[in-house]
Amino acid sequence: MYRLTVMCFCLAAMTFAGLPQQQPPDATRDIWPPGFRPPPAKPSTQPRRNRYKRVTPPVESAAEKSVLGVTIWRLRPSKALDETRILVTKGSRKTPFTPERVEADTPFSIGQMLRLSIEAPREGFLYVIDREEYADGTHSDPYLIFPLDPSGEDHRVEAGRVIEIPNQNDPEAYFEVRASAEPGRPAQVAEILTLIVVPKPLTDLPGQTPGTTEPEPIKLPAAMVSEWERKWAVQVERLELEGGAGRAYTKAEQAAGKRRDARLTADDPAPQSVFRLATSGDGPMLVRLGLKIAK
Repeated sequence: MYRLTVMCFCLAAMTFAGLPQQQPPDATRDIWPPGFRPPPAKPSTQPRRNRYKRVTPPVESAAEKSVLGVTIWRLRPSKALDETRILVTKGSRKTPFTPERVEADTPFSIGQMLRLSIEAPREGFLYVIDREEYADGTHSDPYLIFPLDPSGEDHRVEAGRVIEIPNQNDPEAYFEVRASAEPGRPAQVAEILTLIVVPKPLTDLPGQTPGTTEPEPIKLPAAMVSEWERKWAVQVERLELEGGAGRAYTKAEQAAGKRRDARLTADDPAPQSVFRLATSGDGPMLVRLGLKIAK
């Protein structure tokens, strides 16, 4: 089971001196156009408009496909009219829950369950690294939480393909919000997720510990992660889909997350949160998300 200790998503990408504090007049815009996904087999008579609002200072320049889409799903008890459900096992009982969208800065309470959908409008390979952050500003060792098998193909991204974390086929396909405390260590105040998309697979990554029966997060050398951040961290802005928060998981989104051959199209709901990076071309993308516990 995946357990991220505390879960309140907000952009924690690097801070930059001299960054403007006021948003320009065009703070609302289309940012995930249909061309970033395959066209639908039968185009809708009413094209979907993906209108986004900017919630952080803007980047000065970004290549068309230097964006990363993230949808955070909060699980709630299913209702009779919900078209999609996920069975959650608590003890010996299975209960249906429905994922619904939330914005990236939504506070979460202890015990809540979450899922992530990630997509990029380009070809490449996705990696997700997790670190705990403590009250004194220090961090735990970095752990690779996706993919758990770096030699496989599950982390390949391309336009229209959605990667869900955890996978729907996992026995417990959710993150549970928890707060941990260890004697002699400052209180944990956040969890830091680092999302990386690179054109080619990363090399020299450690693998699973020999003898492990179930795949587990892989401990990474701190110096290795620091070097990636040094090379690839740039200014990032976050935008949120207008009217997206509260929308329930659709059948198309569920299918795209479950089957590797399924794809979302231009007529399907766009990512809830979009991160634009001040990079050019098809080089590496790195986004850091701070996960803070609700006070």
